[in-house]
Amino acid sequence: MTEPLARYSDYVVDEGFAHLAISVEHAVRAGLLAGEHRDPFDRLLAAQALIENLTVVTRDPAFAAFGCRTLW
Repeated sequence: MTEPLARYSDYVVDEGFAHLAISVEHAVRAGLLAGEHRDPFDRLLAAQALIENLTVVTRDPAFAAFGCRTLW
């Protein structure tokens, strides 16, 4: 394993971020989101943002359509 990959978790913490695990609540909410945008990863990110009261950093208008706060 390369050094950066081996220290990934340390880098996350060092930069003030935290890991956000995927929960059953996130998965269910992703499946229940309305709209035509069907990308499952985007839907999961949107669900996490909505449930955890987070802002999504993106230029993709689909996230705002899901009701997420966006930045960019």
